[in-house]
Amino acid sequence: MAFNREKFLLNNVLGFVNMGSVFSFLSRKKNRRGLPFFIFNEKEYTYQETYDQARKYADFFLYYKQKRVDAGKMKADEQLAVGVYMDNSPDYVFAFFGAAMTGSAIIAINTGFRGETLSRVCNRAEIGLMITDAGGLEEVERNLSDIEAIGKDDVFIAGGEGKAPEGYKSMSEALATPEVKKGYALPKKVDNFAVLIVIYTSGTTGEPKGVPCTHAKLLGAAGLTWSRLRLGFDDRGHISMPMFHSNAWFIGILPIMIGGASFVLKTKFSASAFTEDALKYGVTYLNYVGQPIHYILVALEKKYGSEEEIIKAVANHPNNRFRVAHGNGATAVDRKKLIRYFNMDHVYELYGSTEAAINTVIMPGDPIDSVGRLTNKNVVILNDRDEPCPPGECDEKGCLLNYDEAVGEICKKTRQDNIIFDGYFKNDEASNKKFRDGYFHSGDLGHVRVINGKKYLYFDGRTDDWIRKDGENFSAENVLNYMLDMPGVDLAAAYGAPCEVADEKVMVALQLGEGQTFDPQKAYDWLMEQQSNGGMDPKWMPDYFRIVDSFEMTHQTLKILSKKLKRQHFNVDKFPDMVVFHRRRGDATYLPLDSKAFEEVKKEFEKMGRENLLYVGL
Repeated sequence: MAFNREKFLLNNVLGFVNMGSVFSFLSRKKNRRGLPFFIFNEKEYTYQETYDQARKYADFFLYYKQKRVDAGKMKADEQLAVGVYMDNSPDYVFAFFGAAMTGSAIIAINTGFRGETLSRVCNRAEIGLMITDAGGLEEVERNLSDIEAIGKDDVFIAGGEGKAPEGYKSMSEALATPEVKKGYALPKKVDNFAVLIVIYTSGTTGEPKGVPCTHAKLLGAAGLTWSRLRLGFDDRGHISMPMFHSNAWFIGILPIMIGGASFVLKTKFSASAFTEDALKYGVTYLNYVGQPIHYILVALEKKYGSEEEIIKAVANHPNNRFRVAHGNGATAVDRKKLIRYFNMDHVYELYGSTEAAINTVIMPGDPIDSVGRLTNKNVVILNDRDEPCPPGECDEKGCLLNYDEAVGEICKKTRQDNIIFDGYFKNDEASNKKFRDGYFHSGDLGHVRVINGKKYLYFDGRTDDWIRKDGENFSAENVLNYMLDMPGVDLAAAYGAPCEVADEKVMVALQLGEGQTFDPQKAYDWLMEQQSNGGMDPKWMPDYFRIVDSFEMTHQTLKILSKKLKRQHFNVDKFPDMVVFHRRRGDATYLPLDSKAFEEVKKEFEKMGRENLLYVGL
């Protein structure tokens, strides 16, 4: 592999700078030892207390590694892989920093993983022990026989006031054993390019892919975030994401640690309780992904009714200190509302992923519908022939005129041996798909606009979210942006549905707000108005609407599972309980798609020899 100058310098000149050494130094500084680091269930944990508990975990990991080495289950120069399968808790924090001190790797397993997915993730990571909680134990126990490297004695239960079910040890018991309490010398050097935590993709399609996050990568991401936010001793964050999600670490806990601030930690985030928590604890900062922001706003609007009442009760509340948020996936509409409702300074919406190979952030003054200024010359937009796309051209309303030419995949010219992301954890096949022909392929669609001489990146959805209609490709994200603004709509998902002639039709599933009903004529009229005055492309006009009581979502990260919706599409023959409306060419409203209407649609498919499309995968 080619010599990497950046890695050489960081590892040999700054080899002492790793997450363990940074955390140990900062947490024991005189001016912050007694300061709160985080609050959980009304209990404050100071920086010193957090260090002391993390040091106990460090001793436990060192003991456990030696035990496995002596038993011939691992080599002395290998990393101990610690599977963590539990909700947010103090033990998760202690385990992370304990691993940082010892050179161990936390395998942060999504608590939504079940059955074969759970065992496959554990086996690929070759975990040497598992830490879970009462809520996760049942699933771990159910699949333990399929997890190759560990047995019942390697599973430890965190929380629960030190009690564990029969046959298992609690973490408090494990930390108190004489072998662990005698203490161990920490490694003299921890490689700052060693993996500290592995974060997994949601796994909504295919096997979840682990993204290895090194000490250097985590410190770099945290440092960049802190430099934007300038969090200090008086700041208090609120961690909205589960700790198996990179957002919780990259722009949540670690920037807070660097600044000497503190954070509120909940077992699971509650959007309905956020405002109360913010006022009670003096929250100044929130890390987020899109859905939690949306739910916070929905909860406020449901409680107070009007914007005027929200501002009176929240923005003008004497205990309101909320000033800044940082995350990704929030719409421009939601970000504007959040700023107004809480009288905030700014919302730093970013474009990025756990891989962190490509990042942009909306800074104050940037176009709010962009995802920030593009300053890295190696980031390019490639079309389906891997050719650079030209910049987007817009009309006076800001509508993109050259969509087909300007929108492509967001990529970065880089070699795989780079310091940020060089491949998925023990998964060469998935890594090779990301790095092709000298480029990192994000899997995201986007385009660039030049505004006042500066390049700005615009996100247009995922490459696998394209809808092809009338011979043209466009992202479901374009449709979704309008659907979320439709009166009465709470949440929406957009996707392609079978077409009787060719390509696809546009289908949208809607979750309506409480007490709202779908009015097909009002929906049609509103959408026509968007075409006339709102910049909506006529091709984005939905052909089908499906009304759902609630969406099925990924566990805790709250991403809508649209794959099942797409597969079922509008087939009321197979799914007679579905509530579907449709619009045929020339219709000036949406009509109910009942069994009789479906038979008419089916005849059109039969006429074109495409009936099989109505039943594929069902």
